[in-house]
Amino acid sequence: MTDPTATAGSTRWGWLRGHRGMFVVFAAIHAGLVLNAIPLRVVFGAQPFSGPDYQTHFQHTHTLTRALAEGRLWVYDPMMLAGYPAGLFFDVDNKAHFLFCTVLHRLGLPLHVAFNLFTLASAIAMPISLWLAARLLGVSARAQAWSFGLGVLLWHFESLIRFFWGGGMISFATATHLCVLVLALFYRQLCGPPVRGGYAALLVLLPLALLTHVWSFAALAGPMIGLYLARARVLPLAAHARVWALAVVTVAVNSYWLVPALTHMELMAPSHKLGQATPDFALYDLLEVFVDPLTTGFVRQRTLVRTVAVLAAIGTLVAWRRAREPALRYAGGTLLWLFGLTYAGALLPLVPATEPYRFAAPMACWAAVLAGPWLADNLTRRTWSQVPASLRGLAVGLLILLAPRVYAQLATFVPGLDVSSMGFLKSAVQEEQFFPSMRLKPISDEFQEVAAWVAAQPDEGRFLVHYWALGEYLRWATDRPILGGFPDRRTTHEQSNLFHFLDSDERYNEGLERYLQTFNVAYILMSVPHIPAIERRLDLLEPRGIVGSSYRAYRVRKPAGWVARGSAQVRAGLGRIEVSAAEPAPGTEELVLRYHWLRELTCRSAVQNVDCRLEREPVEGDETGFIRVVGAPRLPAEFVLEQAR
Repeated sequence: MTDPTATAGSTRWGWLRGHRGMFVVFAAIHAGLVLNAIPLRVVFGAQPFSGPDYQTHFQHTHTLTRALAEGRLWVYDPMMLAGYPAGLFFDVDNKAHFLFCTVLHRLGLPLHVAFNLFTLASAIAMPISLWLAARLLGVSARAQAWSFGLGVLLWHFESLIRFFWGGGMISFATATHLCVLVLALFYRQLCGPPVRGGYAALLVLLPLALLTHVWSFAALAGPMIGLYLARARVLPLAAHARVWALAVVTVAVNSYWLVPALTHMELMAPSHKLGQATPDFALYDLLEVFVDPLTTGFVRQRTLVRTVAVLAAIGTLVAWRRAREPALRYAGGTLLWLFGLTYAGALLPLVPATEPYRFAAPMACWAAVLAGPWLADNLTRRTWSQVPASLRGLAVGLLILLAPRVYAQLATFVPGLDVSSMGFLKSAVQEEQFFPSMRLKPISDEFQEVAAWVAAQPDEGRFLVHYWALGEYLRWATDRPILGGFPDRRTTHEQSNLFHFLDSDERYNEGLERYLQTFNVAYILMSVPHIPAIERRLDLLEPRGIVGSSYRAYRVRKPAGWVARGSAQVRAGLGRIEVSAAEPAPGTEELVLRYHWLRELTCRSAVQNVDCRLEREPVEGDETGFIRVVGAPRLPAEFVLEQAR
C-alpha cells in the first residue's frame, strides 16, 4: 500500500530536487553571509562604511553632491591638497556609485545610506550575474546552479574580491561580475541565437560597466573586439550597425567625464605602484603564498575557490574541444586574456597603469561561469561510483589533506569562528590576517573624536594627515583644509601631500621646514608607523598630545599663512576663494596665494574700475604651481577666485 500523505509531500517538495535545490541552498547561504558581513543596522545607520577606500569614495560622493547642486560635474576643491580638481581624474572608479547615490538621495534617502546600499546591491547581484552569464552561454541548468554557487563562494571567500569590497573598492568588485555578464551577452548576440532585447540590454550594461569602473575597458576590449573581428565576415549589415552603435553610445554616455579628463591630461600623473604582478605570482596564488601587499592587497592570500574555478573551467574547455563546442574559442580566449592581464600585464606598455593584478577578480568570475559544466558532469554519485575502489581511499585522503586549506578560507572571513579547539587547523588560519573578519562597520568613535578635535582648532593653516583614510574622512566630516588622503592620486596635485613621497625624500629631513612653509601646514596628525625624521623636529613642531587613542598631534610653531607674497585675508570654499584686505608684494601689483593654480579659475574684482587676472606661479617640488593674482591696473583690495562654468 502507498501512503497518500507521503506521495503528496513528495510531490509538494519534489521541485527542490536537482538544480532547483542547489539554487535554494546557495541562495540561502549567500543571504546569511551577506547579512552577516554587511549588517543592515550598519547599512541604514548614521554613518557610511568605515573601510579605508570607502572613506575615499564617500569623500568624492559628498564633495561632488555639493558641486552638482551648483550645476558642476567636477569642481575645484581648495580644501584638499592645496586645491585640486575633484571629479576630474581620481574618481573614475566612482562614477556609477555616485550616480546611484545621487538618484536615491534626491528621492529622499540620506546620502550615506544610499552610499552603503550600493555595496549591498552589488553583493546580492554577484551570483545572479554569473548565473545569467552561464545561462547566456547555453549550459545546462545544473551547470548554471554551480556557477551561481561559485559566485557565492568567490564573493565571500576569495581574498582579492573580498579585499575589494571589504576595504571599499566596491566599484571594481561590482565591475568584476558586471563585465562577465556583458561578455556573455555580447557573445550570445553575435553567435546566437540572440536574446530578445539583448542589444537593448547591452546598450545599458556596457556603458554602465565603464561608468562603474574605467578599467572595465581593459577587461572587455580584447575579447569583444576579437569576437567582432572573427565574426565580421558573416555578420549581416544590421549586426555591424548595432555593434558600432553600441560603441558610440558607450562613449557618448561616458563623455561627460571622459572629455574633461582628456582635456586635462597635463595634470595627470600615471602610477605603477600597485597591483604589478609578474608571472611568478600565478604560482604564489596557487600555493596561497603571501609575497607583496602592494601587489595582491593587504590580506592573507585565500585563493582556493579561484583555483577550483580555473581548474574546473579548463576541464570544461577540454570537454568542449572534444565536442567541438562553438563557444570554445571565445570562452578560452577570454580566460586567457584575463589571465594574461593579471600575470603579464605589468610587463607590457600602458597596462601597468591599470594595476593589472586586479584582473584576477574578473578572471575568477569568468572561470566560475565556465566551471559549471565540468562540475555538473563530474560532481555526481555516478562519477564517484566509477572511481576504482583502489583509488577511493586516495581521493578521501587528499580531501582530508585539503581540509585545513578549506577551513582557512572560512575562518579568515567568517567573524567569530572559533579555532581554539581545532588543533591541527589552528595554524592554517592564524597567519597574517590583516582583516580577520571584514565585517563592514560604521565610522569608528576614534575617527569622530579626531574630527571634533580638528574642528576645534583655530583656522591657521592646513592639517597634514599621516593616515590617508583619516585624511579622506576629515575632508568631508570637518570641511577643514587637508593635506593627505589616498597618496597615489594620479594627479600632479598629490605632490602637496608629504606622505605621497617615500620617507627617504629630502622633504622629511632638510626640506621639512620649507615644505611646511610652502603649503602653510599648521597641524600634523601622525599615526603608525612612527616617522622620527618628522616627530623629532621639535624646533618646528609643538607636541599637542594624543588625539583619539592613537593619533599624535603637533602644531607647527610658525604657520606661514595663506599668502606667499603680499598680504591678505583669505576664506576658501568649494569652487571659490574669497580674498579681502589684499596688499600686493612691495614694488608690484601682484599677490601669490598658497593654493594650486587651475586654468579654469577666474578673478572677479569687487572694486569698481579695477580688474585682476590669474597666472601660474612656479613652486619648487610641485609641478602644478600656485596662483598669482595680478592687478589691472592695480591689485584690487577685494576679489573672488571662482571656477569658470
